[in-house]
Amino acid sequence: ISPAAILRDGAEIVQLLEHSNISVSLAALELLRRSPDAVLQQHGAEIIQRLQHHDRSVREAALGLLRTSPNAVSLHGAAIVSKLDDPEVAVRQTALTTLGESPDALQHGAAIVNKLDDSAVVVRHAALRILGESSDAAMQRIVLKKHSPAIVHKLDDPEVVVREAALTTLGKSRGAVLQHCAAIISKLDDSAVVVRHAALRILGESSDAAMQRIVLKKHSPAIVHKLDDPEVVVREAALT
Repeated sequence: ISPAAILRDGAEIVQLLEHSNISVSLAALELLRRSPDAVLQQHGAEIIQRLQHHDRSVREAALGLLRTSPNAVSLHGAAIVSKLDDPEVAVRQTALTTLGESPDALQHGAAIVNKLDDSAVVVRHAALRILGESSDAAMQRIVLKKHSPAIVHKLDDPEVVVREAALTTLGKSRGAVLQHCAAIISKLDDSAVVVRHAALRILGESSDAAMQRIVLKKHSPAIVHKLDDPEVVVREAALT
């Protein structure tokens, strides 16, 4: 079915969202994905209602439809944010991904930061990735400055992928690196190679020469110690 046909028959397709057969509802959502902006303008309320559906797959599919529209977060941000507390991990992760692909993501920075303590590794990691990869540099600086302590706390997360992401996210902010330099330096002794390497990379790749001089002057002994690290990639990063 073409996007034009979906616009013409949109009301009838939307009615199928209420069908008792889950497969029919999912098929209707998949059709509506072919013209997401127009569908959201005309039938946004009906799509948002699917976020409360009893079946996880329908909630996730509704978020998937919203994800295809660049205007979804600006129009329905509160509804998407509400799914960050969904009982299903996959739905929480999809809600974060939907937010993260929008330039308006960090308008909901506090809600994203709250997910740093989610029980699921994939959700914690997704939240850090959104904070670190935002296309809105000005908003990113504000959010990282305000919430850097919560991000630093993730440097001690039990999962390697989360600790590494926390370091990468902190590295996006000059102020965060300076303020929490000691915590970053402590990760030079992390049990995971990728975390030790990430810490050295952040310290060594800063585009701010003045900040780099301050950090290296204060913590050069800890960095020099990594020249004897058992892993080649860490020793190489220490030299760099």
